[in-house]
Amino acid sequence: MAARVLIVEDEGHARHYLREMLKGEPHVEVVGESSNGVQGIQQIRELSPDIVFVDIQMPGLDGFGMIDQIAGPPLFIFVTSYHEYAVKAFEIEAVDYLCKPFDRERLSISIERAIRRLNCTVPGVIDSPWLSRLSIKDDERILFVPVDEIIWIEAANKYVVVYTPAGPHISRQTIQGLEDRLNPREFVRTHRSTLVRKSAVRGLHPLFHGDYIVKLVNGAEVPLSRSFRGSFFREMSR
Repeated sequence: MAARVLIVEDEGHARHYLREMLKGEPHVEVVGESSNGVQGIQQIRELSPDIVFVDIQMPGLDGFGMIDQIAGPPLFIFVTSYHEYAVKAFEIEAVDYLCKPFDRERLSISIERAIRRLNCTVPGVIDSPWLSRLSIKDDERILFVPVDEIIWIEAANKYVVVYTPAGPHISRQTIQGLEDRLNPREFVRTHRSTLVRKSAVRGLHPLFHGDYIVKLVNGAEVPLSRSFRGSFFREMSR
């Protein structure tokens, strides 16, 4: 069953852009749109969406004010042009923080995060879907790499390079597929092609336009892009 999505955004062109991109997502269905926070609250109560994409700065009742009046579901994904609200957004446990402009791939990642959280809300069910080791084919043998040894992972076309203290390992799979199966409390995305262990992060070095370099315990440096900055700071604060 598709997740029900509501868009709350005061700018008409932004609503249209998001609605058109969501049409290409197979696991969601847009059930409504609102141009302001007051109308958004009303539609949440009438339509019972699973996921709400909400702008922060709107005339009258802004995104935070709107969420203050909603108890319980749905899940919220913020869509905004401003970086400075990221910490506050994640304090209220938003699923993600999309900074405009974003592309279809970044949107898909947000939707996948929201759907994973929706699928984990069944009470009384104890499940451990997270990988404890990776099976990596190396020439004529198969290596079992414990997840606890992974420092970071980098996408390389249809492969990923898995970096460990023993050296890198190449595996034929996608970084998105790995992210879906690695515990999000232990790993965080910093770039569309980079996934790092939280405990391996030692610091950040700012660049230009909201980008950073993430410094890791083994001396490696990986990018933190503007698109992933909000979710990175949220996950690192947990």
